[in-house]
Amino acid sequence: MNIIYQRLFNLGIGHDYYTDQRAKGVTLLPTPATATSLVNGKMLFKKVNNGIVVLYRALDDGITPMIDLGGDAKFTFYLSADYKNEFLNITDLDESVSRRYESSNIVYFTNDPANASTDAGSPETITHRVIDSLESQLFTYLFSLPAGPPEVLIRVTNAPGSLVSVGKSTDGTPLPTTLTLSKSEEDLYSQQIDLRNQPTGLYTITIRDIADANTLREELVYADSELASRDVLGIVDIVYETATDHLYGDTEEYLLQFSRKETVWKYFVIDKNGKIDLVANDLLVTDTGAGGGDPYDTYVFNREGDEPHADIRVNNLDTIIFRSTAPIPFYEEPKLNLELRRNPGNLQVIANLPNPSHSGVTKDDSGSPASEIYVFI
Repeated sequence: MNIIYQRLFNLGIGHDYYTDQRAKGVTLLPTPATATSLVNGKMLFKKVNNGIVVLYRALDDGITPMIDLGGDAKFTFYLSADYKNEFLNITDLDESVSRRYESSNIVYFTNDPANASTDAGSPETITHRVIDSLESQLFTYLFSLPAGPPEVLIRVTNAPGSLVSVGKSTDGTPLPTTLTLSKSEEDLYSQQIDLRNQPTGLYTITIRDIADANTLREELVYADSELASRDVLGIVDIVYETATDHLYGDTEEYLLQFSRKETVWKYFVIDKNGKIDLVANDLLVTDTGAGGGDPYDTYVFNREGDEPHADIRVNNLDTIIFRSTAPIPFYEEPKLNLELRRNPGNLQVIANLPNPSHSGVTKDDSGSPASEIYVFI
């Protein structure tokens, strides 16, 4: 008897921070529930250099599955990073300008079954959404509201948009899908949410005023008791639907695409040795060329404040601050040809200024993320 396995899908992980466009140190593993489904469906999960592969056991024709899971199926994987802090430093996980990634969030990826690709050279690129939190399927939702009213309404909807009950009363009767919450003496609202009889996945918690006229708060959570205790960076759902009939068709190609972060660069030039007269000489940071290639541009740096700065001193030494007028991307190859020069004479002081540490701290500077680089002269 021949044992034949056919590829169900390939799922690559890309990151434009790296020169080869492949994410490093990022791992995808099936959730326990998906691992069970794979075994029951006579499927294999394999990790490869640039992602994962899922295969199914086929009959002798090489196409028909030995175990048919039907037209509807969902395979869930959780995403982790070997060096999470470094990954977060170089990766832009913001969903949009108004939807920023925070440390308590996770990222969520899912495919569009109607947009499936079987072209390995042009996979379906799956970008992410920011999820407020990963929760057990039984958890207490505790929150506050600015100048919160005495009472509010709470509702929970599932991913398709249907209202779900958040639990049962003491006699086993499902609770109404709209509940009234009262504010405590500590100005907090609290509700136990029990989704243990619901599928794992995305749920939206909506808080409305008591007149049901305005939304006061809305959060998107992923409920999965088996994942809630893990250090999860993100979750990936690969979904198949009967309507598109792709489950056992040609091998599908998916790509999780991460984007590099970019920050404003701030150079703190510190007069340690006192060999340059900061009154008689004018220091400047000059970009003499792109240096490092794509994705770098040529950048302009402006001095902030006086020379030396009137208020900011590093180690109680005279300090001059230069700030890039545009953000600069993090990239595996360093940015070259940034020079510290002095006038008169346009003389070179430092040929290649250092880049910011990609594992360092990013600060908020006038509403923009900024990387600080300290240069002693």
